[in-house]
Amino acid sequence: MGKDKQDKKERVEFTPQLKSKKDDPQFTPAGELRRVEIICTQAIEEDFLLAFSERNVAARYTKLAGVMGAGYSNPCLGDAIWPQLNTMFIIYCNDDDCAVIKDIVWELRDKYRTEGIACFVSSAEEV
Repeated sequence: MGKDKQDKKERVEFTPQLKSKKDDPQFTPAGELRRVEIICTQAIEEDFLLAFSERNVAARYTKLAGVMGAGYSNPCLGDAIWPQLNTMFIIYCNDDDCAVIKDIVWELRDKYRTEGIACFVSSAEEV
């Protein structure tokens, strides 16, 4: 490398103070939401996903597979005695979508009377 190249240092321009995401309108929190938790046997999780898709709700959700527990139906413990497992969906949505999701829960409870389906709704706030 020649001496001229060593002496020339590339000048790096730094962007002025970057704005925090909390000040950026693109990242405005959703504010008050409903948190919907659905726990159901793995056997019917596809029915929930299909109903969500057909009714255009719960496009964004968290799914926890292999959830163990005992409720008002047969235990789902993933062992030799109670081999089945549950799935849990956590969904944050507005009041209108929450009402549709609750309707889906009731419809699937009627359709699958022997399967365990639990649904809990609470308030949440995105910050």
